[in-house]
Amino acid sequence: MKKIYFIASIALILLNGCAGSTTDPRKGGLFSYNPDAYEKRLSDREHQLSDIESDTAAEKRKSAQLKKNLSSEKKKMH
Repeated sequence: MKKIYFIASIALILLNGCAGSTTDPRKGGLFSYNPDAYEKRLSDREHQLSDIESDTAAEKRKSAQLKKNLSSEKKKMH
């Protein structure tokens, strides 16, 4: 009887690992490994990083311009 419970438990664990619909390689387990989903996830992350780097560069340019304006305003006041 214990053997049946053991086999049923193993089957349940294996099915649970295969049934997952996640594309997150950290959550899917060995049996749900999907290289295409991994590549898409990597591509999405690289795109997100590129967007953040572009935003950071724009903010740095804006900051430099504001500092330049502040400096010229200080010179006008003196």
